[in-house]
Amino acid sequence: MKLISSDLKIDFLGKKYFAFFLSAILVAASAYIWIERGESKYGIDYLGGHKIIVSFEEQTTSEAIRKALSGDDMDVVVQSFEMGSNEFSIRVSSELDSKEVLSSITSKLSDGGLGEYKIIQQDFVGPTIGNELKRNALIAIVVGLFGMLLYITYRFEMAFAVGAVAALFHDVIVTMGVYLFCGNTISVATLAAALTIVGYSVNDTIIVFDRIREEIFRQKKFDLLELMNFSINRTLSRTVITSLLTLFSAIALLVYGGGAIADLSLFLCVGVITGTYSTIFIASPVALAFENMRRAPEPSSGSGEKVTG
Repeated sequence: MKLISSDLKIDFLGKKYFAFFLSAILVAASAYIWIERGESKYGIDYLGGHKIIVSFEEQTTSEAIRKALSGDDMDVVVQSFEMGSNEFSIRVSSELDSKEVLSSITSKLSDGGLGEYKIIQQDFVGPTIGNELKRNALIAIVVGLFGMLLYITYRFEMAFAVGAVAALFHDVIVTMGVYLFCGNTISVATLAAALTIVGYSVNDTIIVFDRIREEIFRQKKFDLLELMNFSINRTLSRTVITSLLTLFSAIALLVYGGGAIADLSLFLCVGVITGTYSTIFIASPVALAFENMRRAPEPSSGSGEKVTG
């Protein structure tokens, strides 16, 4: 199945400077959002605290619940589940024990004129466990990226590994920035989504790199820039079809999943888009730039992009 003709001759790498400029803006904006949110960007999984899931009999909103719970020393975050379900997640950062927090929440909800309700679930995460989870999450991402760097270096060349890892960092940072910009908090599920995007993006990138390597073996003399453009165009249909099908699944979960599933799906939706973009506009251009830099000291003629097999 071909959604896009493989005979296209789009100069993707000719647009690399515009792509680098756009990505630099997105990465800088994501870094700003990360710093600006401070510790509030973490959910109770990492900060520690209480999570209470409440179901109301009458129609209400997150804002009404938040207003009813205001005026206390507790830091409260209210999030709705699927629209129309009248189920809400109430996250509380407090040093009080579970019984005191539950008593305070139920008292305020009862006095808030929100109608009848029932407590479905209550969880507590201690701050020590939260810090340990935060440290383990960072280790998991770093080890995963380092492992991919080693594998791609062994499977291909160092230039390809640098391009792939640059694309992965780009995807995780930009996706996290959009996710936080939408008002979400980082949880264990967010880490799972980030690692999923890392796996998806590197798989997409490897497909293009594998085609580039095939063309390198097939041709004795070639221009690396033209060869990369040719390979991206030849695999473009496969890349777009895979991304669209994955995106449709993530959108379905985003629309109908509700609650934590919707948050996870939002991360996946953004990650699939950035992963497809980085495969075309980040991974190969970075690999090309690294290869040209590596060959620069060697005596050569022309632009430095001519390679002899």
